[in-house]
Amino acid sequence: MQRDVSMKQSLRATLLELVAGVLLGGCMLLLGSWVGVKLGSGASSGWGDIIGALFGSVLAFPVGFVAGMWLVAWRLHFPHSLWRGILGAALGLVLVLLLAEPLRLNRDSRVMGTLLYLVPSVAALFGFNQSQHESGSAGRR
Repeated sequence: MQRDVSMKQSLRATLLELVAGVLLGGCMLLLGSWVGVKLGSGASSGWGDIIGALFGSVLAFPVGFVAGMWLVAWRLHFPHSLWRGILGAALGLVLVLLLAEPLRLNRDSRVMGTLLYLVPSVAALFGFNQSQHESGSAGRR
């Protein structure tokens, strides 16, 4: 019975982290896109603003996603690993970018766009919720 209650609390915490991550990630996506447009608007080719917006949003969303998860975990005192969440987001983004050509992900912009946001988010959520005692490492979280 105790395990069942703990499982429900863990699931509720993960869902709260996911919702907060998506909300703050979405806000950061908008901010990153806006900054990208402003930085890229001076390009002579005319595509700088679009490229800047895409680049800014792809980099800003994982930052906001991890920050949203951290705010929930910090406020409600849930166990978490911030650095593993950041590492998961970074590795997820790098993984999608490295596998884009071999898996032909870049042939369909919808697939590539979806994976650029989904894979880092899932990897960040997984890494963030790996506490120190589960992985066997010592030290601070």
